[in-house]
Amino acid sequence: MMSGKFHLEHVGKEEDDYAASGEAISGFGLFALTNERVQYHFREEDMSLDEAESYIGHCLNRLPEESIDDLCQKMCAWKDEVLSDYPDMNCPEGLPNAQGRDILPFLSVSDIYIYRNPYDASDSLFGATVSAGMEWDFEDGIEIMIRGQKVLEVREFLGYGAHAIWEEND
Repeated sequence: MMSGKFHLEHVGKEEDDYAASGEAISGFGLFALTNERVQYHFREEDMSLDEAESYIGHCLNRLPEESIDDLCQKMCAWKDEVLSDYPDMNCPEGLPNAQGRDILPFLSVSDIYIYRNPYDASDSLFGATVSAGMEWDFEDGIEIMIRGQKVLEVREFLGYGAHAIWEEND
């Protein structure tokens, strides 16, 4: 469990074609689930740096045990489906049979994108898409969608951002 307030390091602006301003903010910090230093991205028009850091520190880096188990179950189901479609894929030893939390050591997170509900700006619940990969020959990355602390889906990377987390009727 993390203590103290979470702070991103090396915070700066980056180009974002989908932001109204054409810019987003990014910074680096720990993702506790995989104990990796990752790059976090968010739009200043959607949230302040303090709000983003609060969501990371209080939600993403403190996922409840049930959410971690749900993530692992969804990761394993997705991995099993990919391997059934590509039975000759080159995988590291142990990955094909990994179940439950045994999948976590094979997961490598690179970027996390944080969003506010695009249909309701007053919604205080943030969401995130976690971009990850595994040590195998599958071309496309993995996208994990989280709303608050609830894991919604694990799938091949499609890049729909907030629209993968919320629907207009949410």
